[in-house]
Amino acid sequence: MGKHDGHRERVREKIAAAGLDTFQDHEVLEYILFHCIPRKNTNEIGHELIDRFGSFADVLNSDKERLKEVPGMTEIAALFLSVLPDIMRRYLLSAERKRTNLSGRRKVRDYIAKEMYGAPVEIAGAAALDAQDGLIRFRKLASGKGDGVNVSVRQVVDFALGTNAVSLVLAHNHPGGNVNPSQEDVELTRELAYVLDSIGVRLLDHIIYAGTESFSFAESGLLGDILGN
Repeated sequence: MGKHDGHRERVREKIAAAGLDTFQDHEVLEYILFHCIPRKNTNEIGHELIDRFGSFADVLNSDKERLKEVPGMTEIAALFLSVLPDIMRRYLLSAERKRTNLSGRRKVRDYIAKEMYGAPVEIAGAAALDAQDGLIRFRKLASGKGDGVNVSVRQVVDFALGTNAVSLVLAHNHPGGNVNPSQEDVELTRELAYVLDSIGVRLLDHIIYAGTESFSFAESGLLGDILGN
């Protein structure tokens, strides 16, 4: 048994006894990398990842190619770290589905937030709701590369018709951190609201997510202004 094997075994015993709550961020990364990088000092790599990217979240949200630039990182380790946000998002969504029937606008909004969580690029999606504001389905409709995302009215209409939705919530994220709607967001919301109304589907809201913040067209009154209510 090498010196790293003994250290790794002690770390595993510590986790088995008390979990990860007492671990610092670089130590959590060290443990994660045990499973991807054999027989290297992953504690040093964990330190370097935090030093280079700034925080645990920033490490996991980083591009695979940037992660590979860190000394000691491998292709497999970089890929594994880069998909962890997707794994965590899937866990949150699975737990949410099990816990609730997702009826009610607030629950639907919280569910959509989990769908958007951690996405490194701009994505747009829509939630189809029934007459009791229960979630029928959420679908990601488009994704971008950093210069915005283009979702067509036709995509949204087809989704609404295909799910027999009574109402719809549109959502997209701003990975750059500015939660305020752009003029393009306002124009898209206006067009979608009128087109959906013409097929008997109500646009309940358009929500923009940026990190832990969100902007609701409905709650801000902007949707009412757009519709002339």
